[in-house]
Amino acid sequence: MIEVLLFVKKFQLGTKISEVLTDLNVSVKFADGERFGLSAIDENIKLVILDLDDSVFQTVAFVSGLRNINKNMKIAGYMKIIHKETYDRLKAAGCDIILPKSSFVKNIHTLIS
Repeated sequence: MIEVLLFVKKFQLGTKISEVLTDLNVSVKFADGERFGLSAIDENIKLVILDLDDSVFQTVAFVSGLRNINKNMKIAGYMKIIHKETYDRLKAAGCDIILPKSSFVKNIHTLIS
């Protein structure tokens, strides 16, 4: 079973994402803060989802730290408004996919395929 780790602090959106993933037969874990989330990453985690509107999760250091822990997992994030500079910076740090927040839930199925 695919395992996904969510770094999402907004309860309502996190619940929506979790419901869609569960319907797709995916195991979902919520990161309980930055430190716990990093320690929860192992070889079973295939996808990490980040709320890139959160100041902690949108840093280059955080994204590159995730990438260094497990180079084989996908890192996907969403933002309310995608700015080119931020997009380029996060892609260079190791974020594989960055989508608009408005279309993220609708496109989750493409992230786990």
